[in-house]
Amino acid sequence: MIRCAETDSDLAVWCEVWNAITPREPITVEQLKRRLARQPERLYLIVDDVGAGLVAPSDSPGRLYLGARVLPEARKRGVGAALFERLLEHARGLDPEWLSTQVSGADADSIAWAEHRGFAEYGRQVELVLTLGGDERWPAPLDGIQVVELTEELYDAAYELTREAWADLPTEVPVEAPSYDVWLEEEVPGPVAFLALEGDVVVGFAALMERGPGRLEHGLTATRRSHRRKGIATLLKRTEIAWAAANGYRELMTFTQDRNEGMQAINLALGYEPQPAWISMRRRP
Repeated sequence: MIRCAETDSDLAVWCEVWNAITPREPITVEQLKRRLARQPERLYLIVDDVGAGLVAPSDSPGRLYLGARVLPEARKRGVGAALFERLLEHARGLDPEWLSTQVSGADADSIAWAEHRGFAEYGRQVELVLTLGGDERWPAPLDGIQVVELTEELYDAAYELTREAWADLPTEVPVEAPSYDVWLEEEVPGPVAFLALEGDVVVGFAALMERGPGRLEHGLTATRRSHRRKGIATLLKRTEIAWAAANGYRELMTFTQDRNEGMQAINLALGYEPQPAWISMRRRP
């Protein structure tokens, strides 16, 4: 039976199903509740303890994200199809221009399932992973650049730099930077974020986010336009790597737009290994 996930126990079931399918991007009940409070138009559905569905605003104007996930042992029984129809009904009521979803490039069945429901590829996110050995060295400094941990008095400057970097992302569709409140909630809590300073001016920003035991994900690495191609992004990434190793983490992961060749080159040079891409797909409502 399909029902809305509203109580803490229902949201916990939703998280269990979602996390079982994508364990590298775990989510918690508290995160869901914060997002629902911020965006009440969101919809979370569960199908017993085998299916989870989501409709949520995206970072692109006029577009909603729609996700339907079913545990492998319950697939090909109509669970996903029924879940999708309920999600589609809710999404249409919000009158979006586009509906989008994301599918692993390693999951041919899920790609075919999405294509059968009218979704077509429009872009890819390249996933890269670095396994830490515990002896990663702290990077040598750059002339005139100081790397420090983010503190509250520099939140505003870091956010403005992040907005500049979002505006320059080489995405296939227009995207908007998160609001200040969302940025604080989703990226700043930690465990750590770093700033690159030239004197008192913030010229670089990078944050790490918890993704399960021993694993961290890089957030957006932002460099001021006037300071790009000077090694600041590499300096910040090397600092994050050394910090993660020193604090007992075993793995770092990052996602990069397939058209962002510059950041991909930095990650590959640092030893990150490519994984199957995540395929962005969309359809009209």
